[in-house]
Amino acid sequence: MNRKTIYIGSIMVIILILLGGWGYYTKHNTIIDFNKTEAIPEYQVKNKEVPLRIAMVSVLSHADTAKYQNQLADSIGRMLNRPVLVLRRKSYAEINQLLNKGDADIGLLSTGAYCVYGKKEELTLLAMQQRNNLPYYYSYIIVPADSTDYTFEDLRGKKIAYVDPLSYSGFFSVQARLQKIGITQDAFFNSYSFTYSHDASIRAVAKKFVAGAAIDSLAYDYLLKYRPQIASKIRIIEILPPRGTGPIVARKGLIDEKKYSRFCCIYMRIKLQKMHWIIF
Repeated sequence: MNRKTIYIGSIMVIILILLGGWGYYTKHNTIIDFNKTEAIPEYQVKNKEVPLRIAMVSVLSHADTAKYQNQLADSIGRMLNRPVLVLRRKSYAEINQLLNKGDADIGLLSTGAYCVYGKKEELTLLAMQQRNNLPYYYSYIIVPADSTDYTFEDLRGKKIAYVDPLSYSGFFSVQARLQKIGITQDAFFNSYSFTYSHDASIRAVAKKFVAGAAIDSLAYDYLLKYRPQIASKIRIIEILPPRGTGPIVARKGLIDEKKYSRFCCIYMRIKLQKMHWIIF
Protein backbone atom coordinates (compact mmCIF):
# COMPACT_ATOMS: atom_id res chain seq x y z
CA MET A 1 0.00 0.00 0.00
CA ASN A 2 1.54 3.24 -1.12
CA ARG A 3 1.60 6.48 0.82
CA LYS A 4 -1.08 8.10 -1.34
CA THR A 5 -3.57 5.34 -0.58
CA ILE A 6 -2.82 5.56 3.16
CA TYR A 7 -3.27 9.35 3.10
CA ILE A 8 -6.65 9.17 1.29
CA GLY A 9 -7.85 6.47 3.65
CA SER A 10 -6.94 8.54 6.71
CA ILE A 11 -8.88 11.51 5.36
CA MET A 12 -11.97 9.36 4.80
CA VAL A 13 -11.81 7.97 8.35
CA ILE A 14 -11.61 11.49 9.82
CA ILE A 15 -14.61 12.60 7.73
CA LEU A 16 -16.68 9.62 8.88
CA ILE A 17 -15.82 10.31 12.52
CA LEU A 18 -16.84 13.97 12.19
CA LEU A 19 -20.12 13.09 10.48
CA GLY A 20 -20.89 10.55 13.15
CA GLY A 21 -20.14 13.06 15.90
CA TRP A 22 -22.37 15.68 14.33
CA GLY A 23 -25.21 13.19 14.09
CA TYR A 24 -24.83 12.32 17.74
CA TYR A 25 -24.72 16.05 18.63
CA THR A 26 -27.91 16.85 16.70
CA LYS A 27 -29.66 13.84 18.17
CA HIS A 28 -28.85 14.58 21.79
CA ASN A 29 -28.69 18.40 21.83
CA THR A 30 -31.23 21.15 21.22
CA ILE A 31 -30.66 23.58 18.39
CA ILE A 32 -31.26 27.16 19.54
CA ASP A 33 -33.23 29.42 17.23
CA PHE A 34 -32.24 33.01 18.06
CA ASN A 35 -35.20 34.35 16.08
CA LYS A 36 -37.54 33.06 18.77
CA THR A 37 -37.21 35.35 21.78
CA GLU A 38 -39.06 35.75 25.05
CA ALA A 39 -39.77 39.11 26.58
CA ILE A 40 -37.84 39.84 29.79
CA PRO A 41 -39.90 41.40 32.61
CA GLU A 42 -39.14 45.10 33.15
CA TYR A 43 -37.44 46.06 36.38
CA GLN A 44 -38.19 49.37 38.00
CA VAL A 45 -35.04 51.21 39.10
CA LYS A 46 -35.65 53.25 42.20
CA ASN A 47 -34.18 56.73 42.13
CA LYS A 48 -31.58 57.05 44.86
CA GLU A 49 -31.43 60.27 46.84
CA VAL A 50 -28.96 62.76 45.45
CA PRO A 51 -25.97 63.07 47.82
CA LEU A 52 -25.23 66.26 49.69
CA ARG A 53 -22.06 67.70 48.14
CA ILE A 54 -19.61 69.25 50.59
CA ALA A 55 -16.63 71.09 49.14
CA MET A 56 -13.43 71.58 51.10
CA VAL A 57 -9.66 71.80 50.82
CA SER A 58 -6.97 70.50 53.14
CA VAL A 59 -4.48 72.79 54.82
CA LEU A 60 -2.34 69.86 55.90
CA SER A 61 -1.24 66.77 53.99
CA HIS A 62 -3.92 64.52 52.50
CA ALA A 63 -2.88 61.69 54.81
CA ASP A 64 -3.44 63.91 57.87
CA THR A 65 -6.77 65.37 56.82
CA ALA A 66 -8.66 62.85 54.67
CA LYS A 67 -9.57 60.75 57.71
CA TYR A 68 -11.10 63.71 59.53
CA GLN A 69 -12.89 64.92 56.41
CA ASN A 70 -14.46 61.50 55.95
CA GLN A 71 -15.47 61.38 59.62
CA LEU A 72 -17.17 64.75 59.27
CA ALA A 73 -19.00 63.68 56.11
CA ASP A 74 -20.09 60.38 57.68
CA SER A 75 -21.43 62.17 60.77
CA ILE A 76 -23.44 64.63 58.69
CA GLY A 77 -24.76 61.79 56.53
CA ARG A 78 -25.94 59.80 59.54
CA MET A 79 -27.63 62.82 61.10
CA LEU A 80 -29.40 63.74 57.86
CA ASN A 81 -30.01 60.12 56.84
CA ARG A 82 -28.68 61.10 53.44
CA PRO A 83 -25.57 60.19 51.40
CA VAL A 84 -22.77 62.77 51.54
CA LEU A 85 -20.15 63.33 48.86
CA VAL A 86 -16.89 65.10 49.74
CA LEU A 87 -15.54 67.29 46.94
CA ARG A 88 -11.85 67.81 47.66
CA ARG A 89 -10.12 70.57 45.78
CA LYS A 90 -6.64 72.03 45.81
CA SER A 91 -7.45 75.73 46.09
CA TYR A 92 -10.07 77.97 47.68
CA ALA A 93 -10.77 79.49 44.26
CA GLU A 94 -12.01 76.08 43.11
CA ILE A 95 -14.32 75.84 46.13
CA ASN A 96 -15.75 79.28 45.38
CA GLN A 97 -16.25 78.25 41.76
CA LEU A 98 -18.12 75.08 42.74
CA LEU A 99 -20.48 77.09 44.95
CA ASN A 100 -20.92 79.79 42.33
CA LYS A 101 -21.93 77.26 39.66
CA GLY A 102 -24.18 75.29 41.98
CA ASP A 103 -21.92 72.25 41.76
CA ALA A 104 -21.53 72.09 45.56
CA ASP A 105 -24.19 72.36 48.26
CA ILE A 106 -22.03 73.11 51.28
CA GLY A 107 -18.68 74.86 51.35
CA LEU A 108 -16.10 75.06 54.10
CA LEU A 109 -14.43 78.34 53.29
CA SER A 110 -11.37 80.13 54.54
CA THR A 111 -11.76 83.61 55.97
CA GLY A 112 -10.14 85.08 52.86
CA ALA A 113 -12.19 83.01 50.43
CA TYR A 114 -15.42 84.18 52.05
CA CYS A 115 -14.32 87.83 52.12
CA VAL A 116 -13.65 87.92 48.38
CA TYR A 117 -16.68 85.84 47.37
CA GLY A 118 -18.42 87.98 44.78
CA LYS A 119 -22.01 86.87 45.40
CA LYS A 120 -22.46 86.58 49.15
CA GLU A 121 -26.17 87.17 48.72
CA GLU A 122 -26.32 83.72 47.07
CA LEU A 123 -24.86 82.03 50.16
CA THR A 124 -26.48 81.09 53.44
CA LEU A 125 -24.16 81.30 56.44
CA LEU A 126 -24.59 78.13 58.48
CA ALA A 127 -21.99 78.33 61.20
CA MET A 128 -18.64 79.68 62.29
CA GLN A 129 -16.06 77.28 63.60
CA GLN A 130 -14.58 77.26 67.03
CA ARG A 131 -11.20 75.69 67.50
CA ASN A 132 -9.61 75.40 70.90
CA ASN A 133 -12.81 77.13 72.09
CA LEU A 134 -11.88 80.25 70.11
CA PRO A 135 -13.68 81.72 67.04
CA TYR A 136 -10.46 83.26 65.67
CA TYR A 137 -6.91 82.34 64.74
CA TYR A 138 -3.60 84.01 63.87
CA SER A 139 -1.16 84.18 61.01
CA TYR A 140 2.38 83.15 61.94
CA ILE A 141 5.46 84.31 60.04
CA ILE A 142 7.95 81.48 60.29
CA VAL A 143 11.61 80.90 59.34
CA PRO A 144 14.00 77.93 59.70
CA ALA A 145 14.91 77.24 63.32
CA ASP A 146 18.56 78.17 62.78
CA SER A 147 17.86 81.18 60.56
CA THR A 148 19.55 84.52 61.31
CA ASP A 149 16.25 86.29 60.54
CA TYR A 150 14.41 87.47 63.64
CA THR A 151 11.97 90.10 62.35
CA PHE A 152 9.66 90.50 59.38
CA GLU A 153 11.99 93.19 58.03
CA ASP A 154 14.78 90.60 57.85
CA LEU A 155 12.88 88.83 55.09
CA ARG A 156 13.33 91.78 52.74
CA GLY A 157 14.90 90.67 49.47
CA LYS A 158 14.34 86.96 50.18
CA LYS A 159 12.02 84.21 48.93
CA ILE A 160 8.79 83.51 50.83
CA ALA A 161 6.11 80.84 50.55
CA TYR A 162 2.40 81.65 50.51
CA VAL A 163 -0.35 79.09 51.01
CA ASP A 164 -3.21 80.15 48.74
CA PRO A 165 -4.21 83.40 46.99
CA LEU A 166 -7.51 83.32 48.94
CA SER A 167 -6.04 82.35 52.32
CA TYR A 168 -6.08 85.03 54.99
CA SER A 169 -3.36 83.58 57.20
CA GLY A 170 -1.32 82.33 54.25
CA PHE A 171 -1.55 85.41 52.00
CA PHE A 172 -3.80 88.35 52.86
CA SER A 173 -2.21 88.80 56.28
CA VAL A 174 1.15 89.43 54.64
CA GLN A 175 -0.40 91.89 52.18
CA ALA A 176 -1.86 93.82 55.11
CA ARG A 177 1.53 93.77 56.85
CA LEU A 178 3.26 95.14 53.74
CA GLN A 179 0.57 97.78 53.25
CA LYS A 180 1.22 98.95 56.79
CA ILE A 181 4.81 99.80 55.90
CA GLY A 182 3.84 101.16 52.49
CA ILE A 183 5.50 98.66 50.15
CA THR A 184 4.35 96.00 47.67
CA GLN A 185 5.31 92.35 47.84
CA ASP A 186 7.18 92.60 44.52
CA ALA A 187 9.34 95.39 45.93
CA PHE A 188 9.84 93.75 49.34
CA PHE A 189 10.49 90.08 48.47
CA ASN A 190 12.92 88.70 45.95
CA SER A 191 10.33 86.10 44.93
CA TYR A 192 7.36 84.16 46.27
CA SER A 193 5.38 81.02 45.45
CA PHE A 194 2.13 79.30 46.45
CA THR A 195 2.22 75.84 48.04
CA TYR A 196 -1.58 75.36 48.47
CA SER A 197 -1.04 73.74 51.84
CA HIS A 198 0.08 75.04 55.23
CA ASP A 199 1.84 71.73 55.66
CA ALA A 200 3.76 72.23 52.41
CA SER A 201 4.74 75.78 53.42
CA ILE A 202 6.01 74.55 56.77
CA ARG A 203 8.05 71.82 55.10
CA ALA A 204 9.45 74.30 52.57
CA VAL A 205 10.73 76.42 55.46
CA ALA A 206 11.97 73.42 57.46
CA LYS A 207 13.98 72.22 54.43
CA LYS A 208 15.17 75.79 53.72
CA PHE A 209 13.68 75.92 50.25
CA VAL A 210 12.41 79.38 51.20
CA ALA A 211 13.52 81.93 53.78
CA GLY A 212 10.08 82.22 55.37
CA ALA A 213 6.37 81.60 55.10
CA ALA A 214 3.01 82.73 56.44
CA ILE A 215 0.93 79.94 57.98
CA ASP A 216 -2.21 79.31 60.02
CA SER A 217 -1.66 79.18 63.79
CA LEU A 218 -4.05 76.21 63.98
CA ALA A 219 -1.99 74.23 61.48
CA TYR A 220 1.12 75.05 63.49
CA ASP A 221 -0.54 73.89 66.72
CA TYR A 222 -1.55 70.64 65.04
CA LEU A 223 2.00 69.92 63.87
CA LEU A 224 3.40 70.94 67.24
CA LYS A 225 1.26 68.21 68.82
CA TYR A 226 1.34 65.49 66.17
CA ARG A 227 4.51 66.25 64.14
CA PRO A 228 6.91 67.78 66.70
CA GLN A 229 9.94 66.68 64.70
CA ILE A 230 8.85 69.01 61.89
CA ALA A 231 7.72 71.83 64.15
CA SER A 232 11.13 71.82 65.82
CA LYS A 233 12.75 72.81 62.52
CA ILE A 234 10.92 76.13 62.27
CA ARG A 235 10.64 79.26 64.39
CA ILE A 236 7.97 81.96 64.68
CA ILE A 237 9.31 85.49 64.22
CA GLU A 238 6.04 87.44 64.14
CA ILE A 239 2.37 86.90 65.00
CA LEU A 240 -0.06 88.93 62.92
CA PRO A 241 -3.45 90.18 64.22
CA PRO A 242 -6.24 87.60 64.71
CA ARG A 243 -9.09 87.03 62.29
CA GLY A 244 -12.34 85.08 62.54
CA THR A 245 -12.30 81.43 61.54
CA GLY A 246 -13.60 80.41 58.15
CA PRO A 247 -17.38 80.01 57.82
CA ILE A 248 -19.46 77.05 56.74
CA VAL A 249 -21.88 78.14 54.00
CA ALA A 250 -24.64 76.66 51.83
CA ARG A 251 -25.76 77.68 48.39
CA LYS A 252 -28.91 79.78 48.40
CA GLY A 253 -32.15 77.85 48.05
CA LEU A 254 -30.73 74.60 49.34
CA ILE A 255 -31.95 75.14 52.86
CA ASP A 256 -35.34 76.46 53.92
CA GLU A 257 -36.01 77.75 57.44
CA LYS A 258 -36.73 74.30 58.90
CA LYS A 259 -33.69 72.70 57.30
CA TYR A 260 -31.56 75.72 58.26
CA SER A 261 -32.17 75.15 61.96
CA ARG A 262 -31.58 71.43 61.45
CA PHE A 263 -28.23 72.04 59.81
CA CYS A 264 -27.20 74.38 62.62
CA CYS A 265 -28.12 71.72 65.16
CA ILE A 266 -26.05 69.18 63.26
CA TYR A 267 -22.94 71.32 63.42
CA MET A 268 -23.57 72.01 67.08
CA ARG A 269 -23.82 68.26 67.72
CA ILE A 270 -20.58 67.68 65.83
CA LYS A 271 -18.94 70.27 68.05
CA LEU A 272 -20.34 68.65 71.20
CA GLN A 273 -19.00 65.30 70.04
CA LYS A 274 -15.55 66.94 70.16
CA MET A 275 -14.63 65.49 66.80
CA HIS A 276 -11.00 66.28 66.09
CA TRP A 277 -10.79 67.77 62.64
CA ILE A 278 -8.31 70.11 61.05
CA ILE A 279 -9.72 69.96 57.58
CA PHE A 280 -9.13 73.29 55.87
